[in-house]
Amino acid sequence: MTSTSGRRAARSGWVTFVGAYLALAGVLNLLWAAGALADKRNFAENELVWSTLSTWGWIALFIGAAQLLGAGLVVTRKGAGPWIAGFLGFLGLLVNFLAIGAYPIWSAILLAVNALVVWACTVHSDEFF
Repeated sequence: MTSTSGRRAARSGWVTFVGAYLALAGVLNLLWAAGALADKRNFAENELVWSTLSTWGWIALFIGAAQLLGAGLVVTRKGAGPWIAGFLGFLGLLVNFLAIGAYPIWSAILLAVNALVVWACTVHSDEFF
C-alpha cells in the first residue's frame, strides 16, 4: 500500500462524518419546516425572536434543502464542499438558535448536529483534500 492510498483511506472517515451529519441536519430542518408550515399547534409562535412561524418555516426549508445539496458535494469530494458544508452548518446554527423559542428540544438537537458539522469542517479541513 502506498502512502497516498493510506492517506486517502484515513481521511475518508471525516468526509463521511460531515456528509452524514450535514444530511441529517438537512432532513431534520426539512421536517421542522414542514411541521412549522403545516401544523402550527405544536409550536410556540409567540416565543420566536423575530417574525412569524411561517417565515421561519420557509427559512428552515431553504436551509435544509441547501444542507442536503452540501452533503452531496462533500461526499462526492467536490472542491468547495467543505467550505460550503461549514457555512451551511453555521447557517443552521444561527437559524436554530434564533428559532429555539418555538420548539426548544428540536432546536437544541439541531444545534448540536450543526455544531458537529462546523467543528469537523474546521478542525479536520486538511483531510478533505
